[in-house]
Amino acid sequence: MTANNPSKKTPDDAYAVGYGKPPKANQFQPGQSGNPHGRPKGRPSLDEVLLEEIARTVKFKVGDQVVKIDKERALIRGLVDLALKGDVKAARLVLDLRARAQATLEATADPETPLTEEELEVLKIMAKKTGN
Repeated sequence: MTANNPSKKTPDDAYAVGYGKPPKANQFQPGQSGNPHGRPKGRPSLDEVLLEEIARTVKFKVGDQVVKIDKERALIRGLVDLALKGDVKAARLVLDLRARAQATLEATADPETPLTEEELEVLKIMAKKTGN
């Protein structure tokens, strides 16, 4: 090399540029993060998107009137209407959904139902332990 051309291999401070070692001019400045805006927020899951979309309202024609109802109720109405028109698959699905809904509602405890003898005995034992 000539005296007029400086060496391109090593700068004056003898810093080796290579894999994982960028040139000093391209390195992050002190106090500056490598990702100043942070990791982007993730996309909502499919379940979240579905629940959000099904909660939106839609105009639905009931007889001569147009009413606003949520999409979930509109789907159920449409499904019941299909079943009434003779669609066997829709009828089977409606009956299955009805059975499941009835079982769920029956499984919830009724606060007005009187306590059984066993439940009364348990309450007596608990009252003795707490001193009441």
